[in-house]
Amino acid sequence: MRILPSDSSYATFCSLLSGYRYLTVTMQAVQAGLVEIVARKPLTTEALLDEAGLLRDEGRRLLELLTAIGIFELYDGLLYLSGFSRTYLFSGSPLNQLDALKFERLLMEKWGGLDAVLRQGQSATVGENHPGEYQSRLELFQRAMHGAAVVRSDELWKALPDLPECGRIIDIGAGDGSYLREFLRRHPGWQTLACDLHDVLELNRCAMDEDGIAHQACNIADRHERDAFVAQHAGSCNLLLMSNLIHCYSLPENQAIIRSLAGLLTADGVLVIHDFFRDGNSFGALYDIHMLVNTYNGRTYRFDETALLLQQAGLSHCDIIELPSCSHAMLASRQSSGVVSRDPLFLLRHEAMTLGFFEAVPVDPAAITSEPWVRAKCAYGCPSHGRKWSCPPHSMDSTAFTDLLRSYSKALLVAGQPPLKEFQSRLLELEKSAFLNGHTKALVFSGGPCCWCDECPDDRCLFPEKRRPSLESCGCDVFALAETAGIRVVPLRSSDDFVQFIGLLLVE
Repeated sequence: MRILPSDSSYATFCSLLSGYRYLTVTMQAVQAGLVEIVARKPLTTEALLDEAGLLRDEGRRLLELLTAIGIFELYDGLLYLSGFSRTYLFSGSPLNQLDALKFERLLMEKWGGLDAVLRQGQSATVGENHPGEYQSRLELFQRAMHGAAVVRSDELWKALPDLPECGRIIDIGAGDGSYLREFLRRHPGWQTLACDLHDVLELNRCAMDEDGIAHQACNIADRHERDAFVAQHAGSCNLLLMSNLIHCYSLPENQAIIRSLAGLLTADGVLVIHDFFRDGNSFGALYDIHMLVNTYNGRTYRFDETALLLQQAGLSHCDIIELPSCSHAMLASRQSSGVVSRDPLFLLRHEAMTLGFFEAVPVDPAAITSEPWVRAKCAYGCPSHGRKWSCPPHSMDSTAFTDLLRSYSKALLVAGQPPLKEFQSRLLELEKSAFLNGHTKALVFSGGPCCWCDECPDDRCLFPEKRRPSLESCGCDVFALAETAGIRVVPLRSSDDFVQFIGLLLVE
């Protein structure tokens, strides 16, 4: 969830305020057995309440809510599981997240100590567990992580560049081996090695043995154990995975760990760091606070911090892949072979956010249209018409704009705030960055009239190197384009309304 600068709606506040309520009723639907009962066969509301042992009036109100939010679907008087519930809340689904829901209850208790952490330090609420309690929490944690790993391993290996038919993969912090299991399904010719703490591997040893996954215990936070492990397997790893691992350690710890583990790679081996990143999205920033209240020194890292860690380990070639469920994969190697992004716009989107735009969304140039009425509104109503070299009649007309769009297959729509000159300056920086990173056809279109001089001379533009046409001057319906990209733009009704500008970067 991210609240845009232009969003001051009470509806958004209500969504923020009541988020925990949706989780609570979902947990109740699972705990009361409602999901499992409906999964066996569709039932009427009354029959479901009877079977679950719930009171009529109170239970009916709960079922109405569960239907309204999409946990259940009502057809012809019978309640069915929605596709979402059948996938994630039904025990018979291979992707069910029931253990994650159970584990979340424990985490919610820790979140109650956020104030203490902020006033006393990160470790204020982290205490030692009784051995029996530790074991039960570890087992629940492993089951919860398995649910997430089944989904995210599919996303990760699907997004990774093509790999040779055989090689060796080592998974550091392998948990129950879900990532290796999915990898072997796709690449059966590879050798595997799962590395994790001794008690974690003890929980999962039998399942790994059955699936042919080799395993070796090692506490990578312990320098002696780590050095011995690296010495044993030095230079033997074609693909090294560290998934959801670096957020468990401090910066100095990660510096030592990554520098050491890099020794496992072959000359052309690739390290994959799969994690949540603080500047990747709002979930990455939220996960950082999750680590703050739940660990001694864990945190999420920014992309540039992680890239520096990799460079310090001699792995200077980096690439970033954005995955569907909020995580990212950073790929690094000593050479560039085989490490090619399948999302060339990702780095540009990240660059746009770094420059200060509050939104950057990929759009299809083929979906951008030019409408005659937009240029008509420029001619009849805009004081810059005919006075600015970036405005009609000096800017390209609708036909030229449409022809230009056919030369591009990718575009990035960005949104920013006043002042306009700063917004346009950032657009030029974004265009320059795209050009220097191999997008030689990069070209930006601005929002609003050119602002590089107060008055344009009649005979020439004083800043041709900075002048870019506005989207409106080319006939683009900016309101419609922003809406298709999910960027909310509304007409200004008062001087207190939020002002935002929309720009476009075309790349190939």
